[in-house]
Amino acid sequence: MSKRKINKYLLPAATVICVIVAVILWSFRDAGSAGDREAVMPPAGMFEWNEDTIGHVDDALRLIDALPITRWYQEVDENLDADAIRSFIRTLGRQGVRVYALIGSVEWGFEADARSLIGQLKTIVQYNENVRADERFYGIMLDIEPYTTQRWKAAPEESMETYVNSMRSAYRFLYGTDLRTALCIPRHYDDQELMDGLEALIRDCCDEVAVMDYDCGNEVEKIRNEKSLAQKYGKELHCILEFQEVGKHGLTEDKTYGNKGLEAADAVWNTMQEMYADTVIVRDYHWAQPVAGMLEEVENAD
Repeated sequence: MSKRKINKYLLPAATVICVIVAVILWSFRDAGSAGDREAVMPPAGMFEWNEDTIGHVDDALRLIDALPITRWYQEVDENLDADAIRSFIRTLGRQGVRVYALIGSVEWGFEADARSLIGQLKTIVQYNENVRADERFYGIMLDIEPYTTQRWKAAPEESMETYVNSMRSAYRFLYGTDLRTALCIPRHYDDQELMDGLEALIRDCCDEVAVMDYDCGNEVEKIRNEKSLAQKYGKELHCILEFQEVGKHGLTEDKTYGNKGLEAADAVWNTMQEMYADTVIVRDYHWAQPVAGMLEEVENAD
């Protein structure tokens, strides 16, 4: 074959390759801006309990830039500052990050009709209805912890039944809105022999179940029941790891990665994903303040 004929066939092929490369690069660009970072990296979320971050978005952007964050769970109160929130969600959205409204109160777990909780949910739903698509919350992260009370410890089965009814009522209220419901739970309901309640929470009360997995070194086994139930009912599964310092809220060395480092937490999530290869697991950091402190220590050490 002559050189001229070779060029005749190679040039169109080269053109096709260039087009394919351009499309791939464009998709990556879009995933990092108004698109979705989860198109190019594993899903990972950050809890943020500091409402001031809404007005100081650079604090969030620093963490998003340093870590593979694709979701941001931002605490909000009943008095939503719509203008500040709109700007915050738009800014994170341009980085491909989904924003959830993070809300929770222990008392809500003891209202079977979820009256108080639904009151706050209405405010968030109304906010979403009155803003542009790129300014809306993607979902709600419900972090409600009735199990921490003496009332629960005195009557766990009765308390669990009330709690399930409350979460079921909230989920029904949100059904049909554009908001996903993520339910944050501890990983020890099965240890309390509350399997029926645990199953009901995952089956009837959420789109996503976010499991607070405090058992450092044994996370894969401890989340097995929640993983099986999430898979059974088609619910997204999160594994939350703790990063607050030892001693904070009574945390011991075997309950937090604050004393072990971010790389150790990554290793746990990687192992968990390998063991549960049939389920995509969202990797959640709890929470922004201690994680930011850990990153600063690493930077200073360098």
